[in-house]
Amino acid sequence: MAYLKITITDTMSFWDDYLCDYVFNPSNSKTFTGWYRVPEDWLREDGLIPERQEKLLEYMYGATWRSGNDDGSKYVVLKMEEHKLTDAEIAERPWLVTRESCYSISSDGTIAQIDSDQM
Repeated sequence: MAYLKITITDTMSFWDDYLCDYVFNPSNSKTFTGWYRVPEDWLREDGLIPERQEKLLEYMYGATWRSGNDDGSKYVVLKMEEHKLTDAEIAERPWLVTRESCYSISSDGTIAQIDSDQM
C-alpha cells in the first residue's frame, strides 16, 4: 500500500443560459487536504493513474459530478496536488495531528472514510 496526501482546490460553477456554459469565480474557492492509503497499482511515477484519480473524485463529489447538479451547479477542480509519502513520513503518521479526513482504498477499488488512527 502507498500513502498519499492530496490537496484539492475547488469551486462551484453555475450554468449561464446566455453563455450556454458553466461559469465560476476562481477567487471563490476552497482548499482541503485528505490522507489516502491506496494500492500500489493505483499509482504511476507521477501520481495517481488518471482513471483512479477520476474514481477518487467521483467518490468525493458524486458519480455524476462532471455532469452537474439538479440546481444548475457543479464542482470545478481548480487544482489537485498529490504527494506520495516516503517511508520516513509514513513512520511519523502526520495525519494524526491534523483534522483532515482519512480514506482507505481496498484492492477491489472500494473507497471508505476511516478514522486517522486506522491509517
